[in-house]
Amino acid sequence: MLIYFVIFVLPVIAVLSALLYLPLWAVRRRQLGKRSLLYHLVHYALLGCIFSLIYLTILWIFPIQFPPDHYFLNLRPFSWVHETYLMGMEKMLEQLFLNIAMFIPYGLLLPLAMLKLRHWYRTGLAVLGTTVSIEIVQYFIGRSADIDDVIMNLTGGLLGFALFTLLRRLFHKQNWWKAML
Repeated sequence: MLIYFVIFVLPVIAVLSALLYLPLWAVRRRQLGKRSLLYHLVHYALLGCIFSLIYLTILWIFPIQFPPDHYFLNLRPFSWVHETYLMGMEKMLEQLFLNIAMFIPYGLLLPLAMLKLRHWYRTGLAVLGTTVSIEIVQYFIGRSADIDDVIMNLTGGLLGFALFTLLRRLFHKQNWWKAML
């Protein structure tokens, strides 16, 4: 699935993001004046990250049923620990890793792109809102809505924010870092 995503889906997301970012770039140029290429790359990457999350969490399983035949909802936290025997250790670790990893770029790019999200709790709330919204959509299209996914996605987003904090401490005096913000 990862190879398919990189070879076939990511180029489509890159083009779609570029087509949608160009008008935003023009508006921002009028409002904020000329900005650096790094500034625009961060915003473009955030848009691509959002499209990737939508694809990976909602669109990658077809057909989408609306209304679905069944609704699947898990509100018991950490049920994946108990269900390891049903799905197998390898599948459980893969699901855990992927749910965390796909939100790390989002948690990193949000505070880079948005000044108001440069506090961990604000970034955490934005990530939480995003992942809860995704789970609600998944529930209504016949996929499972799982509190464990919310917990893992939030963990990934906060790890991304921790990476932002580390990078900010290391590079805050660098001109290229200031140009991104």
